[in-house]
Amino acid sequence: MRKATATIPVTVIGGFLGAGKTTFVNHLLAGGGPRTAVLVNDFGEINVDAALIQGHDGTTMTLTNGCICCSIGTSFIETMCKVLDAEVPFERIVIEASGVGDPWKIAEIALIEPTLRLDRVIVLADASRIAALIDDARVGATVRSQFERCDVALLSKTDLVDAAALTAAHAAVRTLRPGLRIVETAPGTMPTLASLDAPAKASAFRADSPAASDHGASFRSFAYRRDGTFDRARIAGAVAALPPELLRLKGSCRLDGEDAAQVFQMVEGVWSLSPAAAPSATDRTEPAGIVLVGVGTAALPEPAVLDAILDRALAAGAAA
Repeated sequence: MRKATATIPVTVIGGFLGAGKTTFVNHLLAGGGPRTAVLVNDFGEINVDAALIQGHDGTTMTLTNGCICCSIGTSFIETMCKVLDAEVPFERIVIEASGVGDPWKIAEIALIEPTLRLDRVIVLADASRIAALIDDARVGATVRSQFERCDVALLSKTDLVDAAALTAAHAAVRTLRPGLRIVETAPGTMPTLASLDAPAKASAFRADSPAASDHGASFRSFAYRRDGTFDRARIAGAVAALPPELLRLKGSCRLDGEDAAQVFQMVEGVWSLSPAAAPSATDRTEPAGIVLVGVGTAALPEPAVLDAILDRALAAGAAA
């Protein structure tokens, strides 16, 4: 790693599956500002607007505003080294943590690397689900741990709940961290990093830190790939048949008789399809067929079971 002459502020963004981390990261990318390196777990987890993309090589997206978006892949340290060794130094690093991970575990790299300075840890909470999630026997411990050391909580999707549910969401977060700053967000009203003032005093380590969680033992991932297309009329039935242990499913797909790719999103049985961003002028690569990635609890059925359920949504003659 090349020695830097100044420290680079690092912001870590966490939050449980479906909380809105991708939407917030896209908001930051579109807002301009300092030359930024954005690190995400996988490009399948972020839908960067095509107008922002200058080009990408499968590992790094070069953005028109001078920023880059890197896939962390299998080696976070390796990706971080590449960012710090960039010929033109970055002015800011934003890292999106896994939806089932502890954002503090990522933030700690900024405490031990002298070229980095931990700016803040931000955790998003879905206003429509957070009250139920923190008490959920399957995922509650993971959700609660994500708030242990964050500096601010962004209460997302506030436009989707009524006043009573919004009050309950605030109360739920307060039970975890009574003095934690909470900022409400909704489409069109998301804050910038500059507006989220860094805490006046940040503690690098806490003596009351909880024992580390083995997320590999608590959650299982799932990937579904097909060369064919979905039949739009069959998707609802297939999704309804998916087991509740499958908490999150997202990715790209194509529909029978339609040319444009679709972004598929599902959180605990609630799903949607939306048009995928068109490829940029310098990158005409479009996802082919169906590629979905999911996360479930440790009790998630075997992939063959999930494959069979999703195959019910395939258009007639599609490859299974």
